Amino acid sequence: MELTKNIILGVYLPGETVIHRLDPRTKIMVAGLLIILLLFIKSYQPYGIFLIFTAAVITAAGIPLSYTLIGLKPMLPVLILMWIFQLLLYSKPGAEEIFSWWIFTATDAGLHMGNLITLRVLFLFTVTTILTLTTSIVNLTDGLESLLKPLQKIGIPSQELVMTMVIALRFVLILAEELDKIVKAQMARGVAFDRGNFLQKTKKIFPVFLPLFINAFKRAEELIVAMEARSYTGGKGRTKMKTLHMGRVDLKAGLMMLIFSALMIYMIASIKPLL
Repeated sequence: MELTKNIILGVYLPGETVIHRLDPRTKIMVAGLLIILLLFIKSYQPYGIFLIFTAAVITAAGIPLSYTLIGLKPMLPVLILMWIFQLLLYSKPGAEEIFSWWIFTATDAGLHMGNLITLRVLFLFTVTTILTLTTSIVNLTDGLESLLKPLQKIGIPSQELVMTMVIALRFVLILAEELDKIVKAQMARGVAFDRGNFLQKTKKIFPVFLPLFINAFKRAEELIVAMEARSYTGGKGRTKMKTLHMGRVDLKAGLMMLIFSALMIYMIASIKPLL
């Protein structure tokens, strides 16, 4: 039961591709713009164009498609449950009924809502994953700090905010490793997590979370002690070993993103929303 193999959010794959060579600020801004576009898509055709664009970026980054799909595996139960809820609970006046069961009624509006939300979550996760797979934690931190630096003028501690976000991202993998160790320890003591019905399996998982949270707090305390031992004082007065610079490749990426954004905005505005 290798839980960490299915979690790729926060993992960095070193490479020399054009995507890896982009300035982290460029990749962060492109990812942010893609996420904003996703929030306004309300039909299937723009998602088709978005899929082609995402596949092209994955290919350019040299990321194996199978590796990207593995990261979606832990999300499947949540996505399926979310799709079912939208199908059975969402409706609107004039919607065509598909089927009815007990107190639930599935309509075409619920079907479209479930499909659109599921696609949106999938692409949101994919965009975020591509960003972390092609950007090291150090570069990601430097890029976020540079973009949020103007907020310091209005009293927002951008450096501390970025540090908290990055640590939270790293803790995803750390907690996954801890969970994997706890589950293997329980299995060695005779606990069969793969036996029984859904309720029985769920009941076996609950005792695992107590030691998981205890270990998480211990890890956090160790991190605090380590940062205090190194006299960490936040962003004030801190300097950078490497200075970020944008080059021609970033300009080309920005132009391509503007063209893609214009195409997406045109499609979103011209195609009638399903809902």
